Amino acid sequence: MPDGREVDQAELLDVAKDEDRARSLLRALRTLSTGPDPKLREMARGVLRGDLTAQQAFTDPEYTAALFSGAAKVRRAGEQRSEAEAREAGERFGEWQQARRTEDEGEDQGTSRTAPGQQPTGPWRHSGTGGLGGSRPAGGFGHR
Repeated sequence: MPDGREVDQAELLDVAKDEDRARSLLRALRTLSTGPDPKLREMARGVLRGDLTAQQAFTDPEYTAALFSGAAKVRRAGEQRSEAEAREAGERFGEWQQARRTEDEGEDQGTSRTAPGQQPTGPWRHSGTGGLGGSRPAGGFGHR
């Protein structure tokens, strides 16, 4: 954040309930803080700066509407993809999961392969789609 202050995982435990979820929530907020949706960027940056709590953000009607709108876009894009796209997304998701596990292990040992403020890329973040992409992970979330 511009002034250098960013909440840490411990400050998200009231909403996340455990360390793994808090770490995941912090990553999601960092991703949203640089994402295409202005309302979600505002919300994420506010939480990361400590201007509002995660509880406040997730119960605010405007922010909740923006979150659900984004989720609906992702769902629609996933439903419209082909079987080949679903398989490719599943493979990318598996690679991303492995990279995330490796990163988590590094954080547990006090190191991280991702520099502060740098966003790791996920399986849904690829060029050519602008925004939310069009992929969702296979498996339990894959093509039906």
